Amino acid sequence: MKTYLVTAAAAGALAFVAGSAAAQKANDTIKITIQEGFPALDPYNYPSNEAGQWSRDIYGRLTVYDEHKGQMIGELAKSWKKIDDRTIEFELRDDINFSSGNKFTADDVKYTLEYVKDPALNIRFKQRYTWYENLEVLSPTKVRLRAIEPRADDLELLAYRSIMFDKTIHEKLEDKATYGRTTASSTGAYKLVSIDRVGNLQITRNDETVKKFPHLRAPIKNIVGVPIPDRQTQIAQLLTGGVNVLSKASPDMLVELAKNPNLAQTAFSTRMLVFMTMDAAGRSDNKILTDVRIRQAVFKAIDREKIIKNFIPGADIAIRPDGIGFHDNIGYASSGKFIGYDPAGAKKLLAEAGYPNGFDIELGAYIPYKEITEAIAGDLRKVGIRASVNPLAQSVYVKLRGDGKLTTLVMEYPTFSQPNMINTMDLLFGGDRDYANDPLIKNVYDAGPKILDDKKRAELYRQAVDRINEQAFIYPLSEMPAVYVHSKDVEIKAGMTSITEIRPGDYFWK
Repeated sequence: MKTYLVTAAAAGALAFVAGSAAAQKANDTIKITIQEGFPALDPYNYPSNEAGQWSRDIYGRLTVYDEHKGQMIGELAKSWKKIDDRTIEFELRDDINFSSGNKFTADDVKYTLEYVKDPALNIRFKQRYTWYENLEVLSPTKVRLRAIEPRADDLELLAYRSIMFDKTIHEKLEDKATYGRTTASSTGAYKLVSIDRVGNLQITRNDETVKKFPHLRAPIKNIVGVPIPDRQTQIAQLLTGGVNVLSKASPDMLVELAKNPNLAQTAFSTRMLVFMTMDAAGRSDNKILTDVRIRQAVFKAIDREKIIKNFIPGADIAIRPDGIGFHDNIGYASSGKFIGYDPAGAKKLLAEAGYPNGFDIELGAYIPYKEITEAIAGDLRKVGIRASVNPLAQSVYVKLRGDGKLTTLVMEYPTFSQPNMINTMDLLFGGDRDYANDPLIKNVYDAGPKILDDKKRAELYRQAVDRINEQAFIYPLSEMPAVYVHSKDVEIKAGMTSITEIRPGDYFWK
């Protein structure tokens, strides 16, 4: 574990933190660190978990899922009804303007959904936008959307994936991927002021629309995002007042920064699942994990509680998952048959499989989880598995995973980015991401989205979750809470509709 030291220069600057924060408070402007910069606020062309937190307070959606109440509410749509299993009719609000001043109408909905569905648009996660067959404009305030086949998560796909663009502005752009950088016109609580190619951004309260949506808020007028990937620089900027909030602090950072009387810490649950996939299908060069006994031995070798305690910030509130999701994910169910820590049992399984002296294996690690993966490797070495760690950037692991070249991968997934098990199953077993090649899971994957009854679908997914645990296809390590370190005159509150992420409207001055 790294140790972050407060340098003498930074320590000397502590006296200025309160004054700097007071000046920013007077200007009603808060500065927040961004871990990984993004060139535009456009979740279609530039999907990013962190960028999504900003986008969801910038752009409007037809519907919004209230995670606190577990129910769908309207935003740009004031009502909707199911015509049949494949068709939804939406009645739109007629009192909303984009930040450009253009009136929001049904034409904007049709244009946006057809733009993102267009086969000519080559974007990541394209399947999120190709499930509907067509959209018909019935009037300026009424649209009818028809799916290709029945979808249990149709409203959630719209609520979490489909933001609305200003047709008048967007259709005139030669390079439409610049919409979220130079000409973003939106209907959210905030509007974009500026963003550069490395992700320095500023947004400001959209006074014209925020008062029209009871589930949106914008207590601070101006919010500035400052991309700072380096941890030491983040700390220095926080200590000297360059930023007011540091997000996603690591456990050792939290210990050091807790000593500062001008700072406070706030932790939130996220339903961010940290997990390790294993190549049970034998797609990679190393076929060792095709033996279920070997995979189960890996499970038994990992001291999950020790890793959570030492490497998971907010470990005391972190949910210990019993499968590939959480119990408030829509459709999630598990019999709780998770293979726990048992190093003696791991050694026994290795011997039974013909590897009493262990074997060599490389563990792939998404870079933010390098230290956690190293801890896993240490546990594996204790039972004789000679594990090395290969840190990978997201773009690299995505390609390697698609090419079938990863024996294992430790990574994360925000299960509430669309909180339906349909979405989680797609991430883990859709397309080239399937490293299990299991008939039961394939059947559940295909059948699940078409089962419209939530209880029946949950029972089906229970079979898959239990199968994944029994066969040790995927190791669910922990939830990753988000712990924010901030100046004491800042308060961070749980979201109006989200229980899992902090958005611009969740920051307050005390």
